[in-house]
Amino acid sequence: MKRIVVIVASLVCLNANAQNQEDIFRYSNQSITGSARTLGLSGAWGAAGADLSAASLNPAGLALYRRNEMMGSISITATNSRTDYNGGLMSDSRTMFNVPNIGMAFNITDQYMGKAKKDGIVGGTFAFGMNRLNDFQTNTQWAGVGKNTTVGNYLAKQANGYDSSSFWNSDQDNTLSALAWRVSLIDNNGARNKYASILDRMNDTNYTVRQYQQIQTRGRMNEWYAGGGLNVANFLYLGATLVIQHAQFSSENSYKETVLTSSVANNPYISSTIKQSLETSGTGVGGKFGIIFRPVDFIRFGASYHTPVRLGLTDYYQNSISMNYNGTVYNQASSPRKDTYKYQIITPQRFNASGSIVIGKLLILNADYELVDYTKGRLQSTDGATDFSTANQANSDFYKAAQNYKAGIEICGKYTRLRAGYAILGSPYNETYISKTNGMKQLISAGFGWVYDNQYFFDFAVSDRVGKDYITAYDGLPTSAVNITHKLNFVFGTGIRF
Repeated sequence: MKRIVVIVASLVCLNANAQNQEDIFRYSNQSITGSARTLGLSGAWGAAGADLSAASLNPAGLALYRRNEMMGSISITATNSRTDYNGGLMSDSRTMFNVPNIGMAFNITDQYMGKAKKDGIVGGTFAFGMNRLNDFQTNTQWAGVGKNTTVGNYLAKQANGYDSSSFWNSDQDNTLSALAWRVSLIDNNGARNKYASILDRMNDTNYTVRQYQQIQTRGRMNEWYAGGGLNVANFLYLGATLVIQHAQFSSENSYKETVLTSSVANNPYISSTIKQSLETSGTGVGGKFGIIFRPVDFIRFGASYHTPVRLGLTDYYQNSISMNYNGTVYNQASSPRKDTYKYQIITPQRFNASGSIVIGKLLILNADYELVDYTKGRLQSTDGATDFSTANQANSDFYKAAQNYKAGIEICGKYTRLRAGYAILGSPYNETYISKTNGMKQLISAGFGWVYDNQYFFDFAVSDRVGKDYITAYDGLPTSAVNITHKLNFVFGTGIRF
């Protein structure tokens, strides 16, 4: 397996900004979330409709409402990660409280002689609310022993080409390579724009280091929507929503290496620690369009298109490095400062196809297919001063089009609903780097619903998503840490139809 960087905890390179393909993927990727009813079927709800999750899946589903509805849900999510690096196993966990969705739908059904029309425009629905697209809550750590590899080599490589005079009082002076030079973790190597790590400068050719990295990420991506659906002759359903996506993300990343063995007698380099803090927030606008076709009463076919979203993002970041040299610790920056950088990310478009079999009030069978080409995501400068061509090319090389498959069933009783679902989230990674099997994720779900007086409803769902991520602290590590993550999600929803 080639070296890969999948979790956005990689050390920041020598740039005034540190945006790369991982930022594009973070805000382009979406989880299966929404209402408890939808989650109970693993998100397979594209053609079923009459649920506020339809606003984010297939807006045509809003046209299937026959009454007004107000609903909301809360969730408890437990994430457990187990990381393996060169045989060293470590685990961590995180539990959090979320609001997956909230909203209202207002239906107008045209009447003719006291009954709902069957021809022409039968009715329409307007809806507004919020659906969660993703959350970024993780705790991850790994440790192991590396041979003849040091973060100093990576930082020296990133510094090459930059005059060391720019490492003070310039737009480069808060980069990791500048800080590494100021604590002498790297130093000039024959020229003011060429560098080598402290171990290379000492001609240490055979050494081992203990490596430890801890990563904490927080945040969410919500989608606020306003849209509607139109029912044409109970045969054709059309829908559209205007969406405003809001992203919040933060990470705390700490990496430490300690020299265990060295070919240099009395090697004075003992250890170094790198800490990074990042906060990102931003908003973007897009649109979603859908259609549902019902050729016979119990069969529905649906399709939807989600436009790209241009997110305007702002990063607030801090970097610091300390080095223990012969028992004395050197720190830079002595007082870490918070820098700011603004940029844009254009997320890729999405295509969805779906089918549903609805047998009266007894049974619903759903199947959904989704296609999203992650190579189409792009970074863009807001002021034209930053060239993102390298990062955008890396995005095109590292990712590919992903295909997601979802299926679910709902069995209906007089007052109760039983639900189950399964989803395969196809690998978004180019198979040159990660195999299709290692890059995919799976989700299994189950749910229960209760309806009272054909008006009040209560829903519960539980899902478990399992998949692998791969962590590389810096470019040059020969192997990556394999991180297996289980995300267990409990969702409670309630609402009223009137």
